[in-house]
Amino acid sequence: MTTPANAAPPNRLDSLTSLRFFAAAAVVILHLSLQFVLPDAIGQAAGLGYVAVAFFFSLSGFVLAWTARPGDTAGRFYSRRFARIWPSHATVTALAIPVIFLAGGTPVWGALPFVLTFTHVWIPSPAWHYAFDGPSWSLGAEAFFYALFPALIRVARWQQQRLRRLAAVTVAMMAAAALAVVLVVPDTAWGFLLYLNPLYRIGEFALGMLLAMAIRRGWRAPWPTWVPVAGCACVYAALLRFAPHDSEGAIPRILADFALLPFLFAIIAAAATADITGRKTPLRSRTLVALGDRSFALYLIHVPLITAFHAGVAGRKLDHTVNLALAIGLLVASVGAAHLLYIAVERPAERRLREFFVRRSAQGALHGQHRGA
Repeated sequence: MTTPANAAPPNRLDSLTSLRFFAAAAVVILHLSLQFVLPDAIGQAAGLGYVAVAFFFSLSGFVLAWTARPGDTAGRFYSRRFARIWPSHATVTALAIPVIFLAGGTPVWGALPFVLTFTHVWIPSPAWHYAFDGPSWSLGAEAFFYALFPALIRVARWQQQRLRRLAAVTVAMMAAAALAVVLVVPDTAWGFLLYLNPLYRIGEFALGMLLAMAIRRGWRAPWPTWVPVAGCACVYAALLRFAPHDSEGAIPRILADFALLPFLFAIIAAAATADITGRKTPLRSRTLVALGDRSFALYLIHVPLITAFHAGVAGRKLDHTVNLALAIGLLVASVGAAHLLYIAVERPAERRLREFFVRRSAQGALHGQHRGA
């Protein structure tokens, strides 16, 4: 089964939704490996889980460009994104406060207004951009992408005959920026400049947008999803085995991102193509799609949950088997907590806020008509 040439492409791509769960799970496993001493092979494999953030940024650009509505206004777009991410973010930030005290810490109260307004990522201090719920730094980057999206989508539509050129320019700018930082700045600052910095990470978001525009114009990935997945796994293994390490003993994040990013885009393209053409894929199973729907909640909630549990077992000597069992249990518990956050906060709050913004918009339009009459 294929989509007719004159038919509108599907608005929701279920395979990509499922992939979001695997990316979120990779981040969870990374953070589990930082709290629990896991077997060496698992701990090393988990160490590159931060590359999943590049996947999220790329996929975010793809999805927003894919679902962009002709004639949509910036105000309506901003209100939908606010309704989508702020309620869960605010809820988890509140839940993190007692967890911080439980773990023997003190909240960085000065950072709270910045956290709630998605601006904490711009502050170089790790205590601020990781304040309350560490993964929320990426929401600050996303908020910056959202702010620019109405302008970016206009440029992409205006230049859609030159998508390859735009992509090449974007990659060249990212590479030049990374090279300049690596040559000039000590590697202890690379994390902020090349990992957290929204001005750099917007390149991944923009490339995701351009890929969506290319697929909307009719391009299709000629490879099945498993091919780039296998390639990604091979490069991942090669990085773990052969990549140089920085002064802190870790594989430089910029190296891992650049090595894996082409495969991440190839996975997105293949999964989207499979959905559009009706190609069979296990990624469209109801279970995986449901888990993907809860990936945002999983991404937000897992760190407070892991921190709270770890505070209860801190100081105890546990062998690798017990640590592994605890890590698996916490992964499952995080999925359960994400489900609760999804059904209790994320979905109902998003629906109500969207209805509120629609009513306000309609009232504003009616008021404007009365004033003009």
